[in-house]
Amino acid sequence: MATIAESALRRKSHRLFDDLRPFPGRLRLSLSIGAICAISTVISMMYHFPEAAIGCYLVIFLMRANAAENVVTGIGIIVAVSLVVVLLIGIINLTIDHPPAQIAAIVLASFVFLYLDSATKAGEQAGIVALVIAFVLTLLGNIPLGEIATRAVLYAWAMVFVPMAVMAVYNLLFGISPQKLLRQTIAERLELAAERLETPDPADDLAFTDALGEGMAESDKRLLLTKLLNLVYGKDYDFLERGQAHSYRLLLAVSALPADAEDNSREELADICREMAEAVLQKKDLPDFSADRFEATPVFADIARALDDLSHMAPLEKGAPVDDPAVSPDIFSNPVHLQFALKTTLAAVTCFFIYTAIDWQGIHTAMITCYVAALGTTGDTVHKLVLRITGCLIGAFFGLVAILFVIPQLESVGGLAFLVFAVVSLAAWVSTGNERISYGGVQIALAFLLTVLQGFGPTTDLSAAGDRIIGILLGNAVVYVIFTNIWPVSVGDEVRRRVGLATAKLKALAGLDFATRRSSTALVASVQNDLGVIRNAVEMASYEPRHMRPSLEARGDYAARARALNDLSLALYFRPDPPPVPEPDPITSPAEPADFSNTAQPGETT
Repeated sequence: MATIAESALRRKSHRLFDDLRPFPGRLRLSLSIGAICAISTVISMMYHFPEAAIGCYLVIFLMRANAAENVVTGIGIIVAVSLVVVLLIGIINLTIDHPPAQIAAIVLASFVFLYLDSATKAGEQAGIVALVIAFVLTLLGNIPLGEIATRAVLYAWAMVFVPMAVMAVYNLLFGISPQKLLRQTIAERLELAAERLETPDPADDLAFTDALGEGMAESDKRLLLTKLLNLVYGKDYDFLERGQAHSYRLLLAVSALPADAEDNSREELADICREMAEAVLQKKDLPDFSADRFEATPVFADIARALDDLSHMAPLEKGAPVDDPAVSPDIFSNPVHLQFALKTTLAAVTCFFIYTAIDWQGIHTAMITCYVAALGTTGDTVHKLVLRITGCLIGAFFGLVAILFVIPQLESVGGLAFLVFAVVSLAAWVSTGNERISYGGVQIALAFLLTVLQGFGPTTDLSAAGDRIIGILLGNAVVYVIFTNIWPVSVGDEVRRRVGLATAKLKALAGLDFATRRSSTALVASVQNDLGVIRNAVEMASYEPRHMRPSLEARGDYAARARALNDLSLALYFRPDPPPVPEPDPITSPAEPADFSNTAQPGETT
């Protein structure tokens, strides 16, 4: 057991090191987040807008590398919150003299928007609306009656408007355009393909596996924004559209290559991938490449064809569509959506009752914690709680050091803004990383901001800082108790759901002729995304309480199922006569890995 534990710790340490490595654009994005938070802090301090820390938190939570997406998100959040504020005026007028009605309004609003969070693509944005409504309604008991509506509405609107407006303007002026990110994505895929060709052991190539598991959804979103905003057109747009599809197809072909394929061809193809990657980044014509060079080595045929199509920017053929509705098909039939909304609302209201009952408003961050820490499965939630507590303690340490040694030396808001920029940029380096660590960076920044941004200028009040940290820890504890005891959702449930989705897509793919299957890159990428979620769920299983944690055998079975479905998806995509899709019960039965050992190898025709 000690050996297994040491091995798991070593694996996690290596992954942490990999997740903290620099990648193109990471430094610029981290500094941008720090700058936006610093500017938002200065504006909030100058005009005495409260809760500047929460506004900065929204920036860290929502900011992406894509400037166009950030502008759309910022404007969309401002419009949504402005509409919510109008709704709040009506709610406040109806409940101002009736505290029980205020509680009912908090519960109802939280439930509705958290339900939308779980069952629609609104996702985190709906959760933010729930947080804003609940936050404003809890202020009603702390503000003089005559000013309730005006102040509460102003607080809510300004708390969101300032950081979102700064984020939108900053990205318009200095953000990274989606077309540049698409070029980076194509180049990164080529580099990853080259590395896998040179070192074929999948166990040592986490970045390649992550890139494959991400699918094409993010690239498609960037393409859509590029087209809607008319940022590029004509040949430039065709290059991005075809390049991102062909480069993903290259990843699929490389992943299907047998480990024992001969080395000389591997090295030659890796060199070609690197030449193309350099040309993509420098906006030069791609080097000419012909798949005919590898006719004598059919095992490399799919890779060669993908590079040939990339080199000549071959037009995309129409494949099977990807069904990706904005609303979950089981929105009214799956009880998980209802249970998620009820559990999160219960956790938030419980925290509200606790700090109200003991008359300790300083720990109101407990309620906020519930809205941002809750996730679908217990493993994900506990993993997020671990990151939150770890990040909270690190951020609080930075905050206490700043209060004791830095802030006493500051004489203006400008110095405070520089301090915010430095620490938030450092935290953003973590938050812009892989999902395995990103939430820890968010919490480092939030805990630091809650500790040092207590009024409308530099302050050295340690008691307020301590209250806010205690509030975060209380919220974590309440979420943990509720999510592990009331309708707990095991990662095994998510694995079975994803297996069902992937199997359904593969069945649809299997019903098509070979030419259409080969053109269905987006559908295969969607399957790979499901498999990426399964692999991540297996990792999250170790965070579940012992009584609901899947056994090692079950986790091994999940991983085997993912490998089997991966092999089947590659066979359907690359081979004229793939094996039939098995008929498992994707919801209730354990999976047996499919046997494709007798099928043709990639590149062979039968």
